[in-house]
Amino acid sequence: MVPQKLIRPCFYVSRYILTYIFVLAPLFVGAQSIFKTNEEAFSAERRLKSDEDDKDKVDLFLSLSNYYYERDKYNIEPVSKSIVYAKQAFTLSKTLKYTKGIGASYLILSMLEQHDNHFNKSYSYASAAINILDGSEEYDLLGESWVMIWSSKTLMGMKYEDRIFYLKKAAEYFAKSNNKRRLGDCYKEMGDIYLLMGNGKEALNCLKKALPFYQQSHYKKLDGIYDLLGATYMFLGDYKEGLKYGFLALDTAEKIGDKKTFLCTIYNRIGLAYEEMNDYQNALQYYEKSLKVAEDFNNIKDIRAIVGNISRALLKNGEYNKALTLITDIKKEYPKIDTTNSFKLDCTLIRIYVHKKQYGKALPYQTKIISKIEEVHDYDILVFIYTTLIDLNLALKDYEKAVYYNKLHLNVCKKLNKDSYYADYNLWEFKIDSAKGYLKPALMHYKEYVRFNKRYFDEKKSNEINKLNVLYETEKKDKYITNLKSESIIQNGNLEKASLIRNIMFAGFVILLASIYFLYRAYQSKQKNNLILKEQQDQIRQSNISLKNAIHEKEWLLREIHHRVKNNLHMVVGLLASQNEYLQGHEAIDANLESQRRVESMSMIHDKLYQSENLSMIDMPSYILDLTYYLSDSFDVRKQIRFSLDIEKVDFPLSHSVPIGLILNEAVTNSIKYAFPENRQGVVTIILKKEEERFHLTVWDDGIGIPETISPENSKSLGLKLMKGLSEDILADFKICNESGTKIELIFTI
Repeated sequence: MVPQKLIRPCFYVSRYILTYIFVLAPLFVGAQSIFKTNEEAFSAERRLKSDEDDKDKVDLFLSLSNYYYERDKYNIEPVSKSIVYAKQAFTLSKTLKYTKGIGASYLILSMLEQHDNHFNKSYSYASAAINILDGSEEYDLLGESWVMIWSSKTLMGMKYEDRIFYLKKAAEYFAKSNNKRRLGDCYKEMGDIYLLMGNGKEALNCLKKALPFYQQSHYKKLDGIYDLLGATYMFLGDYKEGLKYGFLALDTAEKIGDKKTFLCTIYNRIGLAYEEMNDYQNALQYYEKSLKVAEDFNNIKDIRAIVGNISRALLKNGEYNKALTLITDIKKEYPKIDTTNSFKLDCTLIRIYVHKKQYGKALPYQTKIISKIEEVHDYDILVFIYTTLIDLNLALKDYEKAVYYNKLHLNVCKKLNKDSYYADYNLWEFKIDSAKGYLKPALMHYKEYVRFNKRYFDEKKSNEINKLNVLYETEKKDKYITNLKSESIIQNGNLEKASLIRNIMFAGFVILLASIYFLYRAYQSKQKNNLILKEQQDQIRQSNISLKNAIHEKEWLLREIHHRVKNNLHMVVGLLASQNEYLQGHEAIDANLESQRRVESMSMIHDKLYQSENLSMIDMPSYILDLTYYLSDSFDVRKQIRFSLDIEKVDFPLSHSVPIGLILNEAVTNSIKYAFPENRQGVVTIILKKEEERFHLTVWDDGIGIPETISPENSKSLGLKLMKGLSEDILADFKICNESGTKIELIFTI
């Protein structure tokens, strides 16, 4: 699923659209005339005194009510006039028993009550309009009444899923009146709601229905529908298509001179799309445009949110100083940003100062956040705050506070119940335990981190595949319907021709009836056989395509798994390297370095698998050469120790490659560290041969050999234990001895 930052901007767009529908509603109440100037309205008011009490007078009342509301809906005097004329229209309609007038009056009164934030009254008036108009053919008025019920319920906080019903009812009546513009509005709103609910498939279906209705009604302000289509494609993971509609929205908004406040949303959405594609340069460019619009309107809430997006992109791009300057300058220019809800910016500042190791500057922000943390009710923000405070206190070596904030972090994780959050919690526990020197619990938490991270990765991949399937199925469905129509036309034409030929044959050749009958049956049989053969060929072709796709998908998934494993192992190496800063004593540091080399030897195997065409076998000559280069560089002994390699061209499966790699790592490392003391020069020979069905691996150095005081069979050395244990795992014969140096032999089969 696309992150919340891509979904939440849709909410603000929705509020804009909702207001826009309120403005449009009076134009559909059935009034006969809409006035353009005050003079026209004043003239109509003078006519009211002399006009008879009939239906035309009701329509005039309704027109005047519409006019005064639209002229200045934020001024008491015109709104009061609008209310007076609406009530007069209602009273006269009741006297005349004018059903349309009563319904239209209720509808305007519903709109006016909603304008004054009396949502329950607005709902009651709209319901009354539906009751009075039910059974009539005033489909537009009925549709608008359902729209007013929807908007009232929405403003009263109705759940997203419950709003769809009212929009479908409105669309049903607009379809009867062939009101394509309002049909477009209804489907557009349904698409927005489905997107907010996280149902990208239904959102896309509704928005694709809305767009043709708008185009057929010659509606020009398509920036809103384009923006929602862009947001939906981004939610479904199709960022290129999302950008296409984002730029269509931008181009349309600029051409029609739409409100700049909406341009702020469009620019921000385009920036988010570029950020998701890791194109930070373009992301920052559009974030800056969005920020400028927000600053023009002095919208503190938008400024704070966009500055947060910009600083996040700068941090991802490694531009910490720019992010610091931006936040500092914005806070000076807009002091109100610091008064409420500035937690994200304050946390960003702490992370910047931690990165720059200026811990003293970060502490005041920690104090500020802690003093106001009770105001935070958004769990995502709480997670951001706690992880920031953990990072700071870990850097300050205040492990007690770091543990305290990670416990609070765990409480939030339990409420959110997401694998990604549990993975982060265990990673922080690993870092804290590692910093405190508690290696056993640290390892336990790291295993939990890997488990949750893998589960989250699998779920994320599954969601991405489902989203791609939604896009594929939607496009496939459109093409399928088109093909069906074409085939139907062709089949109808063929049937007409066959019928004509049959009639001519029966009329002209009665004598040859029997012959024609047999020929016709033979023709039918042939056609049937051809059709069966064609269907079988199509099935075989489809099966082949499916098998190819399945194989390709399997190879892609295996390659992705090896890539992820390699990255995770590199992360472990990085974490072990980071641990050196907190270790004291050469033994601990050396043990840490040994662990790094062991993990790197396994990482190289998965890197080889990721880069190779064969995803199950390792090219051993290439792998052993890379491993020796890595170990030589790691100990910086290229000038002192020379490696002699005699490796046959063999490929090993993963089950043998990892143990062999670890054994080689231990053997070569021992030779480099102990065989050539006092910078003696020497040679380490590695031989891998296949004799009959058995492989012989030899690692032989011409160094000082194993001391006589050490028994290879009973040694407590971790390296020797690893080599013996790994040899047993692959059922290999393992032997180590002194023979003009140290010689290790391994004999095994695959």
